Amino acid sequence: MAILFDWYENPKTSEQQGEENMLHPRLRLNGKVSTAQLRARIQKYCTLTETDVIAVLDALSHAMGEELAEGRQVHLDGIGFFRPNLVSTEPVTEKTKRKNTKVRLKGIVYRPDRY
Repeated sequence: MAILFDWYENPKTSEQQGEENMLHPRLRLNGKVSTAQLRARIQKYCTLTETDVIAVLDALSHAMGEELAEGRQVHLDGIGFFRPNLVSTEPVTEKTKRKNTKVRLKGIVYRPDRY
C-alpha cells in the first residue's frame, strides 16, 4: 500500500498576504506495527527463530541505550542515525551558576540513512 497524505495550506507571513496560497503535504498515518508483529516478520526473512529475534532486539535496545547515555551517536546500516537531544530546563546565560544542573534529555533524534 502507498503512503497516504493530504494537502494543507502553509501559514502566511504578513509579507505574503494577497499571494496565492501555497500547500504542503502532510502524512496521514496508516496504522501502526507492534514489536511482536515486527519480530514475526523479521523471523520470516532470516534463519533466526522468533525467540532469537526477541533476544537480538532486547540486546540492541540495551546496547543503544548505553551508547546514547554516553552521548554517542548510533548508526545502524540501512536504518539510520540516532543521537541524544538536550534542552535547558530554564533560561541560561553566561552568568548562570551551575549550568550543568539545568539541562535534561529532550529525546532521541532519528535521521534515516540515505540510499
